[in-house]
Amino acid sequence: MAFWSTKEELNKLSNESMDVIVISSFFDPKDKLHQMPPNNYQLKRATIELIEKVTKVLKYGGFFFVYGLPHHLAFWGQYISLLNDEAHQMIFKYWIGLNIDNMPRLETLKPNHLGLLMFLKTSTKNNTISSFHLNTDLVRVPHAYCSACGQNVKDWGGKKHLMNPNGIALSDVWKDLPTNQVTDNIIPSPILQRIENLTKTDNANYLHIIQTQPDIESIRKESISKESINKPNSKTLSSIIKTVSNNQSTSYWNNLKSIEIDKVYSGDCISFLEKTASLYPEGIFDLVFADPPYNLKKNYDKYEDSLAEKQYIQWCNEWLAGMAKTLKPGGTLIVLNLPKWAIHHAAFLNNFLEFRHWIIWDALSDPRGKIMPAHYALLYYTKPGKKPTFNYSSLATTDNNLSDYVSPPDSPEYCLRASCVKKRKLFRNNNRIELSDIWFDIHRIKHKRDRDAHPCQLPEKLMERIITLTTNKEDLVFDPFCGTGTTAFSAYKLDRHYITIDVDPNYVQVANEKLATLQTHLDLFGNPIIPKQSVKRSKPLASKKEIEVYLQKLAQKLGREPLESDIFSDNADILKKIDMIYPNRLAAIKRCRVALKEIVLS
Repeated sequence: MAFWSTKEELNKLSNESMDVIVISSFFDPKDKLHQMPPNNYQLKRATIELIEKVTKVLKYGGFFFVYGLPHHLAFWGQYISLLNDEAHQMIFKYWIGLNIDNMPRLETLKPNHLGLLMFLKTSTKNNTISSFHLNTDLVRVPHAYCSACGQNVKDWGGKKHLMNPNGIALSDVWKDLPTNQVTDNIIPSPILQRIENLTKTDNANYLHIIQTQPDIESIRKESISKESINKPNSKTLSSIIKTVSNNQSTSYWNNLKSIEIDKVYSGDCISFLEKTASLYPEGIFDLVFADPPYNLKKNYDKYEDSLAEKQYIQWCNEWLAGMAKTLKPGGTLIVLNLPKWAIHHAAFLNNFLEFRHWIIWDALSDPRGKIMPAHYALLYYTKPGKKPTFNYSSLATTDNNLSDYVSPPDSPEYCLRASCVKKRKLFRNNNRIELSDIWFDIHRIKHKRDRDAHPCQLPEKLMERIITLTTNKEDLVFDPFCGTGTTAFSAYKLDRHYITIDVDPNYVQVANEKLATLQTHLDLFGNPIIPKQSVKRSKPLASKKEIEVYLQKLAQKLGREPLESDIFSDNADILKKIDMIYPNRLAAIKRCRVALKEIVLS
């Protein structure tokens, strides 16, 4: 990759001359070890000029990467996402979480995570996004095997026949790269090499820019209009929380004289938070947690999850401000969202609360192709004024099994299969690592039998870790998007109080029914549980595995991908089974390609 060393050299480059541009943004690695106090930040003028020049030099369909601290990258990401140019726009593609820093843990979690933003340049002259290609089939992560049982660390859930012999397809969490203590702001060479391998084409032009001056600065507080999404931080919390843009009037809560704990409310969260802030101006909640709709047109019952982007960001700012306002000093705010939206949340919250971590929740449940968006962002903030609760039993602690503390997780050298965990624990094969800001040991809910009628239900293990880590018994937990009640009954099981709310009365009813069941059923150890009902399922006439294994064997026999005519001649019944299960025949046939790759390798 070429390097730019002076502003004059960059200005000599012609527009649309580079295919890939990487910026190593300026940062001090020591900033990762301490919380960032709230401040009214924005990108410096020199950084803005650099971004604007880079976007002109980049070709249409070209890639723009920015490497740096998560706290700073939020400002970069927000500015680039909202960059308004008559000719082009920058489309957010990925926040790649890099597990590369081996810096020691001090106050909170071990700060392993550094971020890599990835944008695609496309034209504004039409509504189509520029096509692009990534060499994801060539850039793969080698398979890892459990040091205890010898099986693949990634549980393929009955899909082992689809394992690519060249390794696992890349996700947006890169955990396989060398780890060292980061001492400067220059992107490590293995990451640069991977970027080049992913984006390499004939005669591609690359540019790597290293910043040598700070990229953000503090600005004075000043009033700005609500529509100025680039700098929403200039408003005070009090003014923002009064700006309620929803369909339900705040008068709905006028008769509310106090907040009842251990209750699931039905209604709008923004107006509820405004009323709560007026009743408890010093704050009432010890932990506020939000898992909002992701603006992806999910099938919620009472919420239209397809708001325009700026409208969605402004709506989020309103309930985020309400949560910050109603949080006690020393309390914790954690918000879960896709990285695309978490960028805007972080840029907003950096002005009111102490930034602790951008936690990568690596929640990929099964293997997928290309760069799989495998992770969610868990933004972790605390409110100034009092020492926050942090219940973590580190590796250095004598007893790592304290029930009121979060213990260090098992080493990633192990798989998460229940049978393996049970056996190795029995034989004290129990290596652990410090809990970092990359959570790899909690997966999304995989099976329908464990899921309620909600499109984005969270696993209890995730909520139990968050609540245990950041609160004490009898503390009060709030969730503005209750859903089917995971936060409420996790808090109840951990002897915390809760207040949750949801705009959908159907979800409120489900949550209340589950809480009632939880309060009347105990397991063998006296812990509250929700009994699982066994469901009998009729055996299907065909399975995907049966079809896919057959197609792979046929492909190996033919030495190529089979045609429909080949399948019909060999086994016509398979085509009937494919039509019963797959949306189209090609969707099944392409599953044989893994077997063809094995032929090439051998």
